[in-house]
Amino acid sequence: MKKNYKPILWTITGALISLFILLPLVIALLQYDEENHSKPINEVIISAYKYFLWKIDYDSVLAVLIFLIVGGVIGHLLYYLKTTLSHQKKNVSITDLLANGESETVEFKSSLRWDFMQQKTNKELEFTVLKTITAFMNTSDGILLIGVADDGSAVGLENDLRSLKKKDIDGFEQHLMELVALNIGTDYCRNIHVSFSERQGNDICVVAVSHIKIPVFLKYQQHTFFYVRTGNHTRELDIQEAINYIKT
Repeated sequence: MKKNYKPILWTITGALISLFILLPLVIALLQYDEENHSKPINEVIISAYKYFLWKIDYDSVLAVLIFLIVGGVIGHLLYYLKTTLSHQKKNVSITDLLANGESETVEFKSSLRWDFMQQKTNKELEFTVLKTITAFMNTSDGILLIGVADDGSAVGLENDLRSLKKKDIDGFEQHLMELVALNIGTDYCRNIHVSFSERQGNDICVVAVSHIKIPVFLKYQQHTFFYVRTGNHTRELDIQEAINYIKT
C-alpha cells in the first residue's frame, strides 16, 4: 500500500508558515501599537523579525507552540478541503461522461479481459482496449472508461481483478500499462494517465489518453495496425488510408 505523505507535508508547511511569518508579524503589529505608531511600520516589522529569529526566550515558547499548532491544523484542513474539492470535481466530470455516453473522445469498455458472455477470461478483449488507446493517440485526446457497459452503467472491475496475478487495482494498472508498453511502445506510456473511481458500488478505471502528433501503430500477435476515431467508433485504416491520414 502506498503511503500518502501529502497531509503531513501540508501540516508541517502550515505550522512553519505560522511560526516564521504570522507570529513575527503579530509581534510587530503589537509593538507598533504599544509605541503609539511613533516609528514607521516597516522598521517595527524588521525589528520584530530580528528579535524573533535571534532572541527567542522561554517567555515566547507558549506563543511558539500555539502558532505551531494552529498553523498545522490550518494546513491540514486546507489539504482536506483541496482534496475534497478535487474529488468532487473529478466525480462530477465522470458523472457527466457516463451520462453523455460514447463519443469521438469517450469510449466505454465493460472489462479489460473478462468475457461476460463466455464467463471466462478472453485476452482478445485486451486487443479492443489497445485499439481504442491507439485510436485516441492518433486522433485526439480521449478518455476510456473500463468497467462501464455500453449504456453507461458501472459493471465494475471485480471479474478482471480476479483474473490477474495481483488481484487489486494496482495490479490492474500494472497489467494495463504492460500491455501498452509491449504492444504500442514503452515511450507512449507517458501519454496515458490511469486513475480509478467508484460508481454504483463498483470500481471503474479511467484511462486518459493524450493525442500524439506522430503516427502510433499497434503491434499485436506479429501484425501491425493503424487506428483512428471516427465518431464514437474505432476504425482501422489500410496502408493507403493510413498514409493519406498521416499526410493530412
